[in-house]
Order: sequence, then structure tokens, then C-alpha cells
Amino acid sequence: MTAQPDSQKALDILDTAKQLFWKHGIRRVTVEEICREAGASKMTFYRSFPNKIELAKAMLQRLFDESMNEYRAIMKEDISFEEKVRKQLLLKFKGTEGISAELVRDIYSNQEWGLREYMERRTEETLKVIMHDYIEAQKRGWIRQDIRPDFILFIFHRMQDWVTDEQLLASYSDTHELIMEAVRFFFYGVLPHERKSDER
Repeated sequence: MTAQPDSQKALDILDTAKQLFWKHGIRRVTVEEICREAGASKMTFYRSFPNKIELAKAMLQRLFDESMNEYRAIMKEDISFEEKVRKQLLLKFKGTEGISAELVRDIYSNQEWGLREYMERRTEETLKVIMHDYIEAQKRGWIRQDIRPDFILFIFHRMQDWVTDEQLLASYSDTHELIMEAVRFFFYGVLPHERKSDER
């Protein structure tokens, strides 16, 4: 685990790096550029981060940790499971909104950096937590018993592609409306049904 920064200036560097990496990827962004945008010296940078790759790891770790904390908070809310799924999809959409193809390529194509391995490990850990929650929801009758949780999670993660599809989005007034449609389809499919009262 990469140590998280413990000073405001180091946090500024981390926030700036996230903005630049998100837009340009990791390879194209230099330490000098990060420092200039963050208003920090290179000495301050290297006091907190050994190099640019360790900074990228710290950024990814922070994103995973924040996302998991938000997910756990959603699951603790006293709302229907359907509403929890809607919020989960919004969270997933928010977490990847605006990410550049360059960043994805940099993370997954360079074996030496170790970012791909980190992403895969944290993703696996996250999926185990979500899978546990969905199995529990299925036991409580909030999800159909005749569908495997693995398939349910597969569909849930594909829903993010739906809500970012420009052609599909053009048919809706905004992203939120499309997300609501996706959640309704996720729970009820296309056949007529009688909605039961919300369970929590």
C-alpha cells in the first residue's frame, strides 16, 4: 500500500496530478508540470512521492478508498435496494467520468509500472465485497433467486457503458434520466409486472 500524503501541499500535488493524469495520461505529464500547476517545488514533491509512478499509485489508491467508502455509505442507507443500485450506478459513472483513453492505456500497457496489477487487485477486492452484498440481497428476496449473482454483477457493470453511450444518451433529457431507465430495466426487464412495495 502506498503511503497517502499527510500535508496540504502534498494533497494539492495529488489533486493536480489526478486532473492532469485524467486528461493526458501518465506518460505525457511531467513532474515539473505537476509542480507548476500545484504551485509546489520539486523538493516538496519528492518529500512526499519518490517518483511520478508512486504518485499515480497514490492517486489510484485514494480513488479506490474513496469509492469504497461511498459504496459502504450507500449500502448502510435506509432506502430500498433499487435505490441503492441507482446510487451505485451514479457513483460508478462519477468515478470514471472524463477519464482519457491515454490514462487507461498507460495503466494497462506498461508492465514495469505495476499499475495494472494494482488496479486488478483492488478491483477483485471490490467485487468480492459487492458480490457478498448482492448474495445477501438475494437471500432477503430483494433480487430474484433464479439469476446468478455473477450474471447480475456482469450486467450491472455493463450498464455504465449504456449510460455513457452518446447515441443512446441523445434520446434522453440528461444522464440521470438514462440512469433511471437503466435501473428500471435492471430490476424489471421489459415484461409487464406488478411492482411490490419497496423493501429495505
